[in-house]
Amino acid sequence: MIAALSSEWLKLRTTRTLFWLLVALSALMTLIVVAGVIGSQKHSISSAKDQLDLLGIGSLGIFIALIMGLIVSTGEFRHGTITPTLLATPSRTSIVIAKALAGMFFAVALVGLAEGLVALELAIALPAKGVDFAIQGGPAAGFIGRMLIAAALWGALGSGIGIVLRNQIGAVVASFAWLFIAEGLIIAILHSHAINSNAGRFFPFQATGAILSSGTRNPADLLSHAGGMAALGGWMALFTIAAVVLLSRRDVS
Repeated sequence: MIAALSSEWLKLRTTRTLFWLLVALSALMTLIVVAGVIGSQKHSISSAKDQLDLLGIGSLGIFIALIMGLIVSTGEFRHGTITPTLLATPSRTSIVIAKALAGMFFAVALVGLAEGLVALELAIALPAKGVDFAIQGGPAAGFIGRMLIAAALWGALGSGIGIVLRNQIGAVVASFAWLFIAEGLIIAILHSHAINSNAGRFFPFQATGAILSSGTRNPADLLSHAGGMAALGGWMALFTIAAVVLLSRRDVS
């Protein structure tokens, strides 16, 4: 398992796409921070809660972690490297678990760095705007801790989805189509008068929102922090188990 995990971590670190994704993420976060501070009235960004919301910009790293999990898993099938991977580690369950763990570690490291960058930029941009930096250590640590948990779950989820779907472009398109289109449409249908259900709270994107929420949302619309973690962890476990089953049954030679 250690060798398999080391191999997966090496694949993540040496993927050329990673560099450009990091550049794009850094540029996008910087643009959002600068625009958010400069374009806001002082009173709207002066409280600790307002600034904590700005700190949440680092959560964009979660989507990069998802993409990397998808790319590394689907890349094995796209480039045919799954065969030597299986020869080096015959246990397909070990491969799936190693990919999930590597995705978790990578996501935590990426989002941690993203949050550090955003905090640094806020510490510079807010005083330049004439606003005191009011973020307190305790609330910030709790928020970042929940964000890192969400990132870890998404990193593992991405690797599982990649193994299940195998096609790289299809996996990326399907994942983001679900997050930004399908999930919202289904939730709207569930909230309609004909159904009137809050089952959409358990969907991945909504569960992530619950994890990162400040706790002011209606419990009927959003799960608790722990509930969001459990729901997102359930999706991660579901796709990891599906990946183990499908990889064990597929002929990849």
